[in-house]
Amino acid sequence: MPTVRLVVDSSAVTRNASRTVELARRLGCTVAGVTKGVAGHPEIARALLAGGVETLADSRLEHLERLRAAGIRAPLLLIRSPAPGDAARTVELADSSLNAAVEVVEALSIEARMRGRTHGVILMVDLHTGREGLPPPQVPAAARRVGSLPGIRLLGLGAYFPMTGGLELLREGLETLVRLGRRVEAETERPLALLSGGSSNVFRTLAVEGHPNPGINHLRIGTAMLLGFASSLDPVTLPGYERDTFRLEAEVIEVKEGGEGEAILALGTIETEPRFLFPLQTGVAVRGATSDHLLVRLPEAVRTGDRLAFRLGYPALCRLAASPYVSWEFSRPR
Repeated sequence: MPTVRLVVDSSAVTRNASRTVELARRLGCTVAGVTKGVAGHPEIARALLAGGVETLADSRLEHLERLRAAGIRAPLLLIRSPAPGDAARTVELADSSLNAAVEVVEALSIEARMRGRTHGVILMVDLHTGREGLPPPQVPAAARRVGSLPGIRLLGLGAYFPMTGGLELLREGLETLVRLGRRVEAETERPLALLSGGSSNVFRTLAVEGHPNPGINHLRIGTAMLLGFASSLDPVTLPGYERDTFRLEAEVIEVKEGGEGEAILALGTIETEPRFLFPLQTGVAVRGATSDHLLVRLPEAVRTGDRLAFRLGYPALCRLAASPYVSWEFSRPR
């Protein structure tokens, strides 16, 4: 048995995806299922598609390439603005992309024309969240330029909102995004297909907490469907969602003698983010980690060779999924 493994209930991911799609539909939104948390794993992508997700999204071209190589033909969205040097691969692998620089969209235009393709672009707006995007005053002119480029279709506008921003910042930001969208439509005399309002935290605010939707119609969601909650900081399971989608199991390689029960697991910061490991056994606590080892406190004795299990926060899952030292095991569908 592998020393470190992820045990995955893909049917639970499908059920979370189905609930997300239905709740988003009631808000007037479609959903792009984000696969970056699982490094573009094809089986998880198929689980999202089985739940009704129609578009898959990822921030790494390598992950999109993995999906295509596995035979997945669903529309793919690149959700990290591509670098100029990535223009050719972006057009080749992705049907659309988020973008924050007109110069990059111009490079995408050249590549799309060379391939006889049309590439969709969502212009990102910086709403003072510390993430990518154009300042709002620059958006209308950028939209006019992007809309004029051959081989490019301006799909809409998008923004990102951090979990720490607070409800007021989120509400004001979404309203600003919608107003900008309406202005761009008026100035370009073309409708925008998408106003992409963000991620799982926005979804929770609108669909779960019941705050009004100011007019967005698109969400990019990974955490809620993959793990059943909206934030890895103080994670609380969303109502009606399943939390036991991914379980980490790691083997004890040393038991400390004397004092409180302590053990070392064959797992370190190379494989995961220890702050976002949540022990399933009562009384177990993560005490620290090195690149190769995880130190845990135990309420009772264990033996070398025993295995401990953990639920995961999103940062922990991302790193585990990308690690070549972690094996995957898929449970049978229920």
